[in-house]
Amino acid sequence: MNFFRELVQKERKTVILVTHNRRLLGYCDRVYRLERGRLVG
Repeated sequence: MNFFRELVQKERKTVILVTHNRRLLGYCDRVYRLERGRLVG
């Protein structure tokens, strides 16, 4: 995960992470969820 964080901070890149693991949410700047087939932010 540190690789992705550095990529975002140093290279100004966007990373989209799709996971069911809530422990990874701490690495994210924004979190979106799917609820009943709709993207919720």
